[in-house]
Amino acid sequence: MSSKKCRELQKQYISNGRLKNYNDYREYLENIKLSKDFYIPLSIIEISFRNSLNQFLIDKNWLTRNDILQLDAQRNIQNSIQILHQQKKQVNNDNLIAELNFGFGVRLFTKAYCSYLRYNDLKQIFPNILSSKDKKINRHYIFTKLNHIRLFRNKVFHHDKIISKIEYQNMIDEILSYFNDEIVKITKDLNT
Repeated sequence: MSSKKCRELQKQYISNGRLKNYNDYREYLENIKLSKDFYIPLSIIEISFRNSLNQFLIDKNWLTRNDILQLDAQRNIQNSIQILHQQKKQVNNDNLIAELNFGFGVRLFTKAYCSYLRYNDLKQIFPNILSSKDKKINRHYIFTKLNHIRLFRNKVFHHDKIISKIEYQNMIDEILSYFNDEIVKITKDLNT
């Protein structure tokens, strides 16, 4: 495609507001390519996290326990249930966890849940997590990593600038390894 045609398309379809965070149009296109490279790892971490968390929530019966869940989490659940009813979908744990956003699960690792989410609970969600003797691996550590990934995921999925965010691949690989080392390998294979 000619550079003239590229400029015409850029002016017609890409707003100046979208481009203001980039040095030039070429950097914008590089950002799109980089975002593509993160789509698979982010998708796999989100699905792995949702499914593992779902099993934990089922085992602990958390989704119906108002004595554990904070008010914002209860509201998120109620909103998701209403959406499922509107879509005429069955209200069950699988559909509910699919309807809740990634942030819902991440927020369960905040300080508000420190009495309920101990190392043995983390081990249920992340079966391959390092030993409890490694003091750096705790609820807060997991929350910090997941929250950074969540914010990064939102940038990728909402087409924001990520050019300077390469370090997230290691963070994603680390969290994926807490589920299973094989998931890291599969993710890398899918992304080649």
